[in-house]
Amino acid sequence: MRRMLNLGCGGRFHPDWVNVDFRACAPEVMACDLSRGLPFPDASFDVAYHSHLLEHFPRAQAGGFLRECLRVLKPGGVLRCAVPDFEAMARQYLAQLEGALAGDEGSRERYQWIMLEMLDQMVRERSGGEMLDYWKQDPMPAQEYVFARVGAEARQARAALRAAGKLRPAGAAAPAPARPDPAAIGAFRSSGEVHHWLYDRHSLAQALLAAGFVQPRPCRADESAIPGFNAYLLDIEADGGVRKPDSLFMEAVKP
Repeated sequence: MRRMLNLGCGGRFHPDWVNVDFRACAPEVMACDLSRGLPFPDASFDVAYHSHLLEHFPRAQAGGFLRECLRVLKPGGVLRCAVPDFEAMARQYLAQLEGALAGDEGSRERYQWIMLEMLDQMVRERSGGEMLDYWKQDPMPAQEYVFARVGAEARQARAALRAAGKLRPAGAAAPAPARPDPAAIGAFRSSGEVHHWLYDRHSLAQALLAAGFVQPRPCRADESAIPGFNAYLLDIEADGGVRKPDSLFMEAVKP
C-alpha cells in the first residue's frame, strides 16, 4: 500500500494521507515544526505533497526542506508541490499596467489587485495586510478577476467578512493602523504568514534539481503522475475547478 505525505496541509487533508502541519487543525493532522526537519525515517513514503508552503520558508531554508522531502521518499517516489506562480503574476502585472496606462478603468482596477497579489504577503506587517483591506470593500473592485485569480479562498473570506458586518463602502479609507510596534512586527513577520520568496517554472525546477530530485516538470492542477491524485481533492474542487488558480504545479522524482 502506498504511503503518502501531505505537508503544511492546513484544513485540506485526506484520511489516506499522513497529514502534517505546524499546528494541528483536526485530530487527523499531526503537529510538527516543518522548519526543523521531518519526523519520519528515510525512504518511508511513496509520495510527498505540499501546496503554498515552500514560499513561506526563507530562501536559505527552502533547499533544506526540499532535501528533507527527498530523504523521506523512496527511490522513484514523487514530490508534488504547488506555489504561487510568479511568472503568471508578472505577465498579469504587465498586461494590466499597459491597460491602465492606456486609460482602461477595468485594467486599472485589476492592476490594483495584481500589485497586492505580488507584493502584499511579502511586505505586510499585520495579519491580512492590505489584501484583507481590499477584500473588505463593497462592492469589491475587479471582483470576478480576484475570484478567478484566488479561487475559493477569496469567496469564503468575502462571505465571512459580510456575515461579520466588516465590509465598508468601496473607496472608503481603511481605519488607520495602530502605531507600529517593532517587537510586534518582528513577531508577526516570524509567525509564518508572510511569503519569503516567489517561484517560477525555472527557479522551482532548479531548486528541486539542487535538492537532488530529477525530472522536474510543470503540470496542471488536474494532472499528476500520482495514481488517482484527483480523487483526493487536494488541488481541485469537487466540481473540477482549481482550488488555488494562482498556482504553479510541479512534480519531480527521487532517483
